[in-house]
This record gives sequence, structure tokens and C-alpha cells, in this order.
Amino acid sequence: MSEKFVIGQIGCGLFAMAHHGPNVMQNPYISRIKWACDISEKKAKEYARKFKAEKITDSFTDVTTDPEVDIILIATSHEARVPIVESAAKHGKHIFCEKPMAMTEWECYQIIRAVRKNKIKFCVDYMRSTAPAVVALKREWLEHKKNPEHQSWRYVETKREKFLEEKVTDFFVRVQDESASYGLRHLDPFTGRGLIVGEAGHWLDLACWLFDNDRPVEIRAWGSTRMRYGIHLSFQSGNAFTITMTPNGTFDYPKEVYEIAHDGALFRMEFFVENQYYGRPGKEKEIFPLTHDSQPGVGRQGGLSGYLEKQAANHKKSTTLKEEWLSIQTNHGLEKMFNAFIDSVRNNTPTLCDEIDGYHATYLANLAMKSIEVNHPLPVSVDKWDYYVHV
Repeated sequence: MSEKFVIGQIGCGLFAMAHHGPNVMQNPYISRIKWACDISEKKAKEYARKFKAEKITDSFTDVTTDPEVDIILIATSHEARVPIVESAAKHGKHIFCEKPMAMTEWECYQIIRAVRKNKIKFCVDYMRSTAPAVVALKREWLEHKKNPEHQSWRYVETKREKFLEEKVTDFFVRVQDESASYGLRHLDPFTGRGLIVGEAGHWLDLACWLFDNDRPVEIRAWGSTRMRYGIHLSFQSGNAFTITMTPNGTFDYPKEVYEIAHDGALFRMEFFVENQYYGRPGKEKEIFPLTHDSQPGVGRQGGLSGYLEKQAANHKKSTTLKEEWLSIQTNHGLEKMFNAFIDSVRNNTPTLCDEIDGYHATYLANLAMKSIEVNHPLPVSVDKWDYYVHV
């Protein structure tokens, strides 16, 4: 394979325009984009014009069978991905795929088989584990686990052994959003299956990354399988992850807040721009820059207060949801995840989120939906979690 790679983009909608194209353009190991493929000729032409793709098509096989193409980027709607992956893998193309990898377990099995049989690199874009603020949050939590330090004023219980609940870690995610964020195709059972499959996979994957090799054992969920839900995931060690999601919130406030509670300390991240550390002496706060800022003259202090000032100014200026979404962007780890994938292809090393990680997120999301339907907690099956495919 050549030192620099040729790219084929399949799916040229908003996400590809906002992230895939810019990420390709900044990577020094990519020579050119040969194809822009979309069932909408207008979207393919727009992508090709902006990122200098050489050809457009509405047929993904034009891209997957082209011997010049080294890497396929997939940003289609969810239901279209299995045949694209199977064709691309069969023709030896490495694949960077938007989340979710697939909507069902069976679709995941088909993708795992195609990837493993053809020995190609595959990465699912569950990128939040590479966001600088999230990496820092995990770093501070692990440092506290290794070397607990407490504020001088804190009373520390010494007369008894800690209970199990006091020895483990709780990870909380609060997601609030406006329902306008999600097109109806994300809620259609044929094209999206709802926001648990389409969005909760992000945080289910993140919980598995945070707790590393600690296997999840039980999931319980409540609410709606479509878009308003809560999920509690228990791990073998006693660690636990809880997420609540509402579509009834406001763009005036950040979408995501994460909290890690452990041994008298709280580690808090507010929408990738600010971390707060409570209960440990010393560092109290970290600020993280935006990746795109259309309002550089306001909110110069950064962090949450700076972000809110920028957003307030942005609301007055923007005329469409698309314009508002693209104008101010926090660092979710998109560029780092993509660059790491390119490096894995160059160096023949594992990707950061491979086909098994993608399967785990889809499997847990489907279990959560089943838990809501039966109104009961469900076990995370060992044979499903340690899924094996013979190729």
C-alpha cells in the first residue's frame, strides 16, 4: 500500500461535511478523495466541491470495488451499512464507520465476520474516549484511585471496614437536548431504531472504556425506547454506570455532563470545555479549547461560562439549526479518533474502537430497549459478550 492513502466517502450528509471531510483534509497521510457517494446527487456534489473529490456516484459499489481506493469512510443512515462493509472488506478496503456500527446483533455478526475474514482495519467512530476533557477526567480519577487524597476538613471513617458500595466507582452521564437535534429517520425502526441504538451507544461504549476489562453483568432501563430514557449498567466489580437522557431540554445549556464519584471525590466534565475536581486538594479545574469558534470576541475566559456566552451570541446570529450546530464546536475527539485510525492502518496496529467494541455498544443498546419493553433488569450474557466468529 502507498505511503499516502486514497479515500472514498460513502454518505455525504451533514456529519460527513462537518467532520469527515475536514478530518481528511488535515491528515498528512491522505493524498486525495477519489469518490463522493450519496443517494442524493446534490449532497454528493456539495461534498465533492468542498473537499475536491474527483468523482461522484450514487452506487457504493463504484467506491468499494475501485482498486485505487485504500480507505472507505461510511456516514450513511444506519440500515445501509452492512452491505457496504461486506463489499468494502471483500475488496480489501480499510473502513472508518460512523456509529452505530449496526442496528441489531445479527447485523453486527455479519460485519464482524466480514472484517475478520478479510483482515482489514475497522474503526467505529465512538470518539468520546479520545476527547481531551474525557481523557483528563479518567486520568484524575485513576490517580485518585491509586493515591487517594482528601481535603483536610473531610471526616474519614476509620472505625470500620468500608462497605462494598464505598469501594467502587459510580459514573453518571446526564444528556439534555432539544428533540430538533434528531431527524425522524433516527426514530424510524427501519432506518434508525431510536435514540438508544443511535445515541446511547456513545455512552455505553464510554462506560466500557472507562472501566476497561471490568465486564458488564446486568442492565436495566426505563422510559421510552424511542428518545427519552434512563439506563443503569452494573459491572462485575460493583462499578456502575447510569445515564439519563431527555429530548425536552434546551440548546441554551450544554448537552452532556459527566460525573465520576469515587472514595470521597467527584470528577465532573461539562460538555468537553471544563472539568471540575472536588474532594481532592490541589487541582480544582481544567479548561479545554473549542475546535471551531465563530464568536472569538466573546467568552474569552473559556470553560463553561465562556461557552455559554458564545452560544448566546451564536443564537442571535444563526438562522438555521445546521448553521448553529456548525458555528461553535467543542472537542469531542473526532479528529483524534480519525487520525488514530489512519495510524493504525499505517502501522498495522489495533484501532481504538474496533468491530467488537462496536458490537458491544449495539448489543447493550438492544438489551436496554428489551429491558424497557419487559420492565425488568436483564443479564449481560457471557457468551454474547465474548462473542466468537469462526472465519
